[in-house]
Amino acid sequence: MKKSLMLATAGLVMAFGVQMQAQAMQWNTIRPGATYRSFNLRVAAPDICQRACLNDRHCRSWTYVKPYTLYGARPRCLLKNAVPRARRDRCCVSGVKSWRYRRY
Repeated sequence: MKKSLMLATAGLVMAFGVQMQAQAMQWNTIRPGATYRSFNLRVAAPDICQRACLNDRHCRSWTYVKPYTLYGARPRCLLKNAVPRARRDRCCVSGVKSWRYRRY
């Protein structure tokens, strides 16, 4: 019993480690195009946008737009149904959903 519990716990730790690596944020990066949904955020936190993409089955990538850059004073989240080419830009933080987290 203890051994199986330890193995299950180790499996969870490994899975979350893979998730963090697969979902690494691409700082100072924008992925222009393929936006199918966008919304303002109440707080300046790119992880909220990342989480929104993970929980949306249509999302393949995302871009968080920092406040006072492209869309005015409010931070904004752009969910994308494709993976547009990345471009360096200090306005944004982007990410790509790993195939492991895509729901079809």
